[in-house]
Amino acid sequence: MILLLLPGPLLTGSASVRAAVQPAEPTATVVYDAAGRGIGCLPGGKRYKGPASIKDPPWPPGAEPTPTPEPSLSPEPSLSPEASPSAEASAVPSDVPSRAPEAAIQLAVATIDTLTSPEPTTADAIRPVSELITGVDVSHHQQDLDFEAVREAGHRFAIMKVTENNDHLDTYFSTYVGQAKAAGLEVGAYHVFDYTLDGKSQADHYVDRVEQVIGFEGLLPPVVDVECWPAYYGASIHSVSAARLRDFVDEVYRRTGMAPVVYTSEYMWREVVGNPDGFEDLPLWAACWGCDQPITLPEGWDDWTFWQDGLTKIPGRRARVDGNYFAGSGRQLRSLVQRPFAIAGGAVATAGGTVALDLGGRSGSEIRTSLDGEEWSDWQALRPTPTVEIGTAEGEYVVYAQLKDGPGLRAPVVSDTIVVDATPPEVTPPSVGLRVGPLTNGLARVPVAVGWQAQDETAGLADAKVEVACTEVSLTSDAPGSAAPAESVTWQAEAEMPASEDCDVTAIVPDGAGNTSRATTSGVEVSIVTLDPAGAASVAGDEVGVVANRGPDAGRAALLVDGAAVALMDLWAAEPEGPSIVHVATLAPGAHTVSIQPTDSADPGSTGTAVDVTGFVTITGGSSAQSG
Repeated sequence: MILLLLPGPLLTGSASVRAAVQPAEPTATVVYDAAGRGIGCLPGGKRYKGPASIKDPPWPPGAEPTPTPEPSLSPEPSLSPEASPSAEASAVPSDVPSRAPEAAIQLAVATIDTLTSPEPTTADAIRPVSELITGVDVSHHQQDLDFEAVREAGHRFAIMKVTENNDHLDTYFSTYVGQAKAAGLEVGAYHVFDYTLDGKSQADHYVDRVEQVIGFEGLLPPVVDVECWPAYYGASIHSVSAARLRDFVDEVYRRTGMAPVVYTSEYMWREVVGNPDGFEDLPLWAACWGCDQPITLPEGWDDWTFWQDGLTKIPGRRARVDGNYFAGSGRQLRSLVQRPFAIAGGAVATAGGTVALDLGGRSGSEIRTSLDGEEWSDWQALRPTPTVEIGTAEGEYVVYAQLKDGPGLRAPVVSDTIVVDATPPEVTPPSVGLRVGPLTNGLARVPVAVGWQAQDETAGLADAKVEVACTEVSLTSDAPGSAAPAESVTWQAEAEMPASEDCDVTAIVPDGAGNTSRATTSGVEVSIVTLDPAGAASVAGDEVGVVANRGPDAGRAALLVDGAAVALMDLWAAEPEGPSIVHVATLAPGAHTVSIQPTDSADPGSTGTAVDVTGFVTITGGSSAQSG
């Protein structure tokens, strides 16, 4: 069977990844009590995560599909809810083999940039399951777990128990969450759902504990573990349990703005809550052990986001831990991690007008916004990239936003502050000088250095550009770099100028808000001067550069200006190099005579003392400057 990853409604307003599967075989019969209410988790019932093998599935009593083969009577043993969903690791000997899916099963990875396309990806995007991201889930049952070893084993996420019912705390969560993050893993936190207690109190208990320890920002989405625990909780009346689970899901959303992931299996979902409607839009963490793929998903789902497939070995640890797959790439996994709500991706300033909102993983079907927290816009359908209109006048703006996911189901109000900066940065006209480096396009282009000063009080500076506009050609060079607000910097950029052309050199400098300044120095000219038979030349300008060929047999030579030595140049190079400016000297105003004098000395690595100077380059700065 082929699994296809489709962009489903995992978390509206955030990235989503799911793996679609073909529907399961006809569902098994459901047991009802005398009043017609489904009762699950009957005494003696067993938890079911999946067939021990594809050929001989050990269906628990009452869970057999129709038609069904003769069932095995050896389902996995019932455990205390303390173990959910990862206690099996402590009870299974280390020699039990890990159940990894066959590499032949393949998935097609869909884009996470859209939440609207129902189309599967193309065949060339298909990847083997063995290439999917793997992770572990843990609780206090996996004591002294080395998360560095988990990372070194190739896993990229760890989902850990934090709470159960409405008062139990997993004592290892506060320690494990920090250790897992320090090891570079993405971390999630799950709550074990007690279907005998009201859902709201359990949700409050869960959210309170996560917020007390670390907060939801920086974590994977919330998780609720829905399992059947007949030996501990007793029977489950479906209608009551489903209502309590709905209360849990809604309360988590109201307090966090995030829809929980549901951990369950086809059997456990039916036995605990009776396959109710209304949960299928939540992302699924499918439990299906020993499956080549989770082929028996809970009713209502046709895809999964995480899949717990069995035990996995961590080097250096005897007991195994629960192993899981994520239905996507590492980038898609990171996109699910909760982030702060931000305007325009967290920019420090903007030029105003329409700005984009980054919901940071919060979900919903509708959104409303406000600029003062009192007067709100109408509720609007949530788009993949929501926006809001702010003013263009300079000053500080606060944008408030609120999501909802149904009548009466509103997420907390979030806000972010941004500064509107409509003033371009201050930029001085650039200075232009020669720099050491090769001449390109034959001898047609000369390397130059461009420098200027710039400052922006509010938004700081962003990457700049240098434009060299000449009579017949225009060249542009990037000038990467940034500066903090109010920081005055001297920018240095490398560029090229055509020889024998009158050019305007412009520094194009944006600030962090998108405002741009241009400062220009006009009338800059470079000239190439050849040597006369005596090895000298008459030059004038602001600077002179020596053009020479370097090589393994080259020696040293002195540069003379008006008969006085001003520099000693070493022309040796391990490999032959074409014409380059090898030295730059400043000239006083007026005409000068420049010449080259060999010294008959060389670098110890040279095989000779040759001096191959072909000429000089001069540069004359602009006579006028303009900015704006």
